Amino acid sequence: MKNSLKLSAALVVGVAAGSLATTVIAAPEEPKPAFLVVSSQAKPGADEDALSAYREAAGPLAREAGMRMLARGEVTVLEGEWPYEGIAVEQFDSMKALLDFWYSDGYQAAKKHREGQAIIHFIVAVEGN
Repeated sequence: MKNSLKLSAALVVGVAAGSLATTVIAAPEEPKPAFLVVSSQAKPGADEDALSAYREAAGPLAREAGMRMLARGEVTVLEGEWPYEGIAVEQFDSMKALLDFWYSDGYQAAKKHREGQAIIHFIVAVEGN
């Protein structure tokens, strides 16, 4: 009876251990941050009221979408050429959050305030690690 009990206990432990070893539950993958990198400048003679309206409309929308301003200003060129004015680097929680903000009706309406008022050198989005 003792040997039979030991064998039963061993089978239960072995089966349970085998179940644990083969049942791996993968944690959901964390979204990677996304970065919006912008180089732009106001056109000579730009309507400051229009640019102000753009900032007042776009800023809150971007922050509501999770945007954090990481860097803004002039650059220090270490190698190569930099023919632009300054740069801004904004971080969003994910590429989805960034694109949802960018293509939102609210941001599309806000962008109309800067049309014809700014020179956009580039606006790019890149996913982080």
